[in-house]
Amino acid sequence: RRLRLRREHGRILLLNPECVLCSGDELPGELASDRELCSRFALQGTIAWVRDLERSMWLPFWLGPRLEETVRSLRPNEPVPESLSRDGVNLLVDAGILLSERAQEDSDPGEEASFAGASARFREKGYAPIGGLIHPFHLAALRRYYRYLIRTGSITLGDKQSSRRYIAHNEPVARFFHQQIAATLSRLAGEPLKPSYVYQAAYLSGAELRKHIDREQCEFSITFGLDFSPEPELATPWPIRLDTRSGTVTVYQALGDALAYRGTRLPHYRDRLGEGQTSTSIFFHYVPESFEGSLD
Repeated sequence: RRLRLRREHGRILLLNPECVLCSGDELPGELASDRELCSRFALQGTIAWVRDLERSMWLPFWLGPRLEETVRSLRPNEPVPESLSRDGVNLLVDAGILLSERAQEDSDPGEEASFAGASARFREKGYAPIGGLIHPFHLAALRRYYRYLIRTGSITLGDKQSSRRYIAHNEPVARFFHQQIAATLSRLAGEPLKPSYVYQAAYLSGAELRKHIDREQCEFSITFGLDFSPEPELATPWPIRLDTRSGTVTVYQALGDALAYRGTRLPHYRDRLGEGQTSTSIFFHYVPESFEGSLD
């Protein structure tokens, strides 16, 4: 879509100045001081690390030989040659490695208005959906990764809340995203937050999440819809329910959807998961910056 806009309106594509190419086990400077966050990443070949300044996030994209050659051939502030393949340009635009001149200068007013509305809703009602929290490329990779961990017996089956879910506490890859999206949730909440812990849960058919409120380490939380089987066309048929002052709210999520909520204030639950269905979520938990208790 964006490439088509470029051709229709004469937009020029440029290399994103916030893109850093790293080879082998190299990391961008800000991440090099906390290598544990990337301890489960395949730090090999060439990775394009894209800095999203608005969200204070680093986004890694692994480049194959052809795309690496393409990106290395580009020069700052010089238009992308028309000779580059459409498929390659589409991938680089979707990853944010290439930007239009206008995109480098202008923010998206529609996106800003949408986020402002979500923030107002969150502060008033204690919950709000957040779109685009994790890049679709990373969503696909995370789905494959956690399916692999379950298939190889690398994560535990059962915990105190449910005997029918595979769980992982502070798994390193989830922790990386946990740290990266902290700034976005802080903006939504209107106050500085810090990560407490992250929990991944893959539910088997027959599982249910009984009504509960969370402990103090989960004052601000995100439930992120990572995977579901059978593959849903849109939203999955297994919603989360929140008890609010105005009644019970039922939220259906498509894969990649995120719901921010005040876990210590709003009782929440899910009904029994249907026969032949599985569902995987990641729970990102945060506390105010001033919180002094345990983060586990």
